[in-house]
Amino acid sequence: MLATLVRRITVRTLDAVVDRGRRSTRTPVRVAAAALDRARGIVGLDGVRRAVDLPPWSGETPERPMWASDRKKMHKWQTEQGIIKEAANEAAPAAATAPAAAIEVWYKRGCPWARAAIELLRERDIPFGDHDIKGDGDKLEWLRIVTGRKTTPQIFVHGEAIGGYEELRALDASGELERKLKRGEAAKREAANVKPAAHDDDEIDVADLRERLDEGTEVLLLDVRTHAEADSTGMLAHAVLVPLDELEARRGELDGDAVWVAYCKSGKRSKQAVQVLREHGFRSAVGLRGGIDAWLAERGPVVRLGAVAPKTKPAARVRLPVVHPERSPFEALMDDWQGEAEEVLDEAALVLRVREVLDECRPMVQQDGGDIELLDIVADVVHVRLTGNCIGCPSSQATLKQGIEARLKRRIPQVKGIASPQLA
Repeated sequence: MLATLVRRITVRTLDAVVDRGRRSTRTPVRVAAAALDRARGIVGLDGVRRAVDLPPWSGETPERPMWASDRKKMHKWQTEQGIIKEAANEAAPAAATAPAAAIEVWYKRGCPWARAAIELLRERDIPFGDHDIKGDGDKLEWLRIVTGRKTTPQIFVHGEAIGGYEELRALDASGELERKLKRGEAAKREAANVKPAAHDDDEIDVADLRERLDEGTEVLLLDVRTHAEADSTGMLAHAVLVPLDELEARRGELDGDAVWVAYCKSGKRSKQAVQVLREHGFRSAVGLRGGIDAWLAERGPVVRLGAVAPKTKPAARVRLPVVHPERSPFEALMDDWQGEAEEVLDEAALVLRVREVLDECRPMVQQDGGDIELLDIVADVVHVRLTGNCIGCPSSQATLKQGIEARLKRRIPQVKGIASPQLA
């Protein structure tokens, strides 16, 4: 043993000396290194002999417990290095057609509780899907919103969050886990036997909604749940939160010409919301079949309440109707006006005349709880702003363009038009 150690040290020392000599910039040193290398080969110091030869490799790969994410990384590296070869579309079809597992485990790699939960499921021979989300901020945030917890693992049984390892172990010990799995399978079989209606214009599926959103189709979302529900489970991005019992009174906040998709928890309240909207002229209003529960079951993204600004109007500018289409209140002011002679006013006189006209229009706006504020006059363009209840009112554009601007142009021909934040 001592002789083997001395031989190994000698060989390693000669390796270092020869390697350094070969890399030298001096020719005599390189020649000497080559001679030393030949000499040590003659005396048998060019390597350390093994006491027992290694057996030939059978080609089998030993079973090694690994996290799924690490196994995928190793497989990718082996493929890139040419160690193993894989057909181009060998695994893709299987992954695309594989059914969703009844139990889904979301965890961070290295968590001992996640390892314990996975081992428990393996001992019971229960199929499950595992998702390593360590370092994935979006999925971690989604998991926190859905479950209300920051810890991992988080385990779902047929889409229902049951908690972590301790909850899984308690369900398994009481036999409730097996019962949950059986109930879920029975519900799936029952749902598979139910044929959807041939024509249903009141609802759309989660897949249809996601496809429309991915294609960039302008769809506005209406959440008709309570604030507590939206705060606990999250909302679809840019959805407007109007609880069902407030929808009748607040329908004026919504654009009646836009496409609206209403959703609740399971799809029942959204049907009532669609009925309310259609009774008040919303032609393109539908509900989300299955509600946000179906959205979350398909792993649809959600955001915290108030995390993003809601959208009440489509991106494209839409001409909104006048509050009273049969007769605007400003038309009465036009009837008794006989016209004035055209004249070019200087800056002070123009401001004074504009204020007079705005004072004539103000009572019509104040009767709805709003008011008119003169901001500036630039290049004969009057800059105004509606305040009070007029902020966010769907009729504010009609009031500005068909009411105030029309009267300013008729009373003051010098005015070219108006500008307002409500018209931006």
